[in-house]
Amino acid sequence: MRLRKIVFLTSTLLFLCAFAVAQTQPTMTADEKAKKKKAMDELVLQMLDGAVNDASGLRLPGNRAVIDAMSADIYWKFDEKRARELFRNAANEVVAYNAEAEKEAAESTDPLSAAISNFNFATNDSGDPRYDVLNLVAKHDVDLALEFMQQTRSARLSDAMAKAAATDSTIDVGNPTAATDRSRAAQETSYEQGLLQRSASGDPDKMIKLIKDGMAKGVTMSLLSPLQNLNQKDAKKASDLGAEVIAKLADADFARNQTDLMTANSFLGFAARPAPTPTTPDPKAFKPFAFSDASMKLLANKVADALLVPSKSIQTTMMMGSFIPTLEKFIPERIAALKARDAENKKSMPTELRNSAQQASLWNPSSTPEDIIAAIAKMTNENDKRNANSILANKISQIPDDARAKKLIDQIPDDKLRASAQEQFDTARAGRAVAAGKVDEARRLIGQMTNRRQQIPLLVGLATQTQRKGTEKDLDAARSLMSDTKALVKEFPDDEDDMADLMQVIRGFATVDPDTAFHLFEPLVEEFNSTIQASAVLSKYNKRDHTFKHGELVLRATNANGFSPPGFNSGNVMLFRYTQQLQLLGKADLEHMSQIADRFTRSDTRTIVRLFVLQGFMVEDRKPGPPSPGFGTGAGSGTGAVVRP
Repeated sequence: MRLRKIVFLTSTLLFLCAFAVAQTQPTMTADEKAKKKKAMDELVLQMLDGAVNDASGLRLPGNRAVIDAMSADIYWKFDEKRARELFRNAANEVVAYNAEAEKEAAESTDPLSAAISNFNFATNDSGDPRYDVLNLVAKHDVDLALEFMQQTRSARLSDAMAKAAATDSTIDVGNPTAATDRSRAAQETSYEQGLLQRSASGDPDKMIKLIKDGMAKGVTMSLLSPLQNLNQKDAKKASDLGAEVIAKLADADFARNQTDLMTANSFLGFAARPAPTPTTPDPKAFKPFAFSDASMKLLANKVADALLVPSKSIQTTMMMGSFIPTLEKFIPERIAALKARDAENKKSMPTELRNSAQQASLWNPSSTPEDIIAAIAKMTNENDKRNANSILANKISQIPDDARAKKLIDQIPDDKLRASAQEQFDTARAGRAVAAGKVDEARRLIGQMTNRRQQIPLLVGLATQTQRKGTEKDLDAARSLMSDTKALVKEFPDDEDDMADLMQVIRGFATVDPDTAFHLFEPLVEEFNSTIQASAVLSKYNKRDHTFKHGELVLRATNANGFSPPGFNSGNVMLFRYTQQLQLLGKADLEHMSQIADRFTRSDTRTIVRLFVLQGFMVEDRKPGPPSPGFGTGAGSGTGAVVRP
C-alpha cells in the first residue's frame, strides 16, 4: 500500500511539473517564427533538389518526367523560373517516352504486347505520364500547358486527330485499331478544349470564338462550360449563342443518330435541373447560365418526334423510359403519346431485354425503395433479384427515417440480404451522425455496429471532425476516440486487410496525435520495402503486369489529396494505396518524414515518397473530413482527383 502511495504521489508531481512547464512556456516571437519558416523552406528546397538529382539516375523517361513535373509544381512557390525549367525538362522527357514507346511497339512481335499497347493508347491507363505532367503545368500556366500539349503529342495521336478532323475521313472502319484511334482523338480534343476554355476565361471575345469553333466541330456538352463563363461577362451574348447551339443540335436526325439523341437528352437534363438558390444579393455573384424556354421546347419536341418513330435500335427502345421524366418538364402535352409508345415497345421487346430495361429503371434516382420491392416480387431470375436487392439496400441506406427504413428492411425475405441491408443502413446512419458532428450519438451508433472494419473509418472520421473544433474538451475527446479505434487494429498486420485497418488509424492519428502516428508507421517501412521488392521480382515473370519496367517502378504523379491516376500501382504495390497517409505525416512533421523517406531502399520509391511527403507539407490548412462508409481499404477520404481526359 505504501509503495502504491509513493508511485501515485510521484506520478502526480511529474504531471503537475509538466503542466506548469507547458503553462509557462513562452509563445514564439515573430522572429522565431520567421527563423522556423526559413529553416523549413530550406528543408523543402533541399528535399526537392534531392528528388531532382535522383530523377537523373532513373532509367525510364516517363519516371523522370513525373519527378521533374511534381518537383516543379512544388518549386513554383519558391522560384518560378526554376519551376518552368523543370516543367520544360518534364515535357522533353515525355517526348523521349513517346519515342521509346513507339519504337518498342514497332519492334514487338508479341501479339499480347501489341494488344496491351493498343488498349493503353485508348485508355491512357498505362505508364504514360503525359496528362499528369500537363495537369501540373496547367495549375500554374494554362498557355504553357497548351504549348506542351502540342510538343508532347505522339505521332500516332497526331495522325489519329488529323484523320478524325478530315471531312472525308480515311480511317478504315475495318481496321481493328480505327475505333481506338477515333476514341483517343476525341479524348485529346476534349482535353484541349478544356485548356482552351481556361485560357480564354475572362475574355468574352475569346470565349465566343471558342464556342463557335466548337459548334463547327459538332455540338457536345463541352460547350456548356464556355457558355457559363461567357454568361458572367455578357448574359445577352451567352443567351443568343446558347440558342444557336440548341438550334444546331435540333437540326440533327435524332431518329438515326443515337449519339446526338443522347447529347440532346443531356442538354434537356441540364435545363431541367432545379434552379440554384441565390446565397447572396451581391450583383457580382456567380450567375448560372440557362437556355431559353423556347429553345428547350424546340429541342424537346425534336426528341419526342424521334422517339415516336418506330425504331430498330434496341438501345433507343430500352432508354426511352428514362427520357420521359425529363421531357415531361418541357412538353407535358406529349407525354401520354410517349408513354403509349414506350409500353408498345416493351411488349415487342424480347424477355431478356425487357428484364434488362427493368433493371436499368431501378437505378433511376426517381425510383423509390417501395418501387424496387414491388419489382423484386415479380422477378424470377435469381441474379436479377440479387442486383435489385443491392440497389434496394443502397436506397434504404439513404433514408433518414429509421421507422420507414426498418419497415422496408423487414420486407426483404432472404435472411442474408436482410442482414446485409441492415448493416449498410446502420453504417450510413452512423456516417450521417459523424458528418453532422454529433459525437455522442455517432459514438453510440458506431458502438452498436458489429462489423469492425466498418467501425474503424467511422471512428477515425469522428475523431478528426471533433479535433477540428479545437477546444481542450474536443481535443481530449478526439484522442479518446482514436484510442478506442487503435484497440480495434493489429499493430503488426497479418495481411492486406489488417494493413488497411492500421493505415486508417495512422491517418487519424496523423491529425490527432502525430507522435502515435509515427510510432505506428515507422515499423511498417521495412514491410513496405519487402513487398515492393517482391512485387518487382514477380513482375519480371508476368507480361500482363506493367507495374515495373526494366526493373524500375513505373511512377505516376498524384495530387495533394493522395489520389493518383487510375491504375497507379494500386494493386501490386501496397504502399501507394496510402499516399494520403504519407502526405498527412509530412504535414505533421516534415523533418521526421524526410528521415523516414530515406529508409526506403529503392531509389524509385524513395524519390516519389519524398515528393508525396512534400506535397502534404505544402498543403495549407488541410481539413480532413470523415471517410465514406466502406472506405476501409483505400487511401482514405479526400476530395479532388487528377483530371484525366
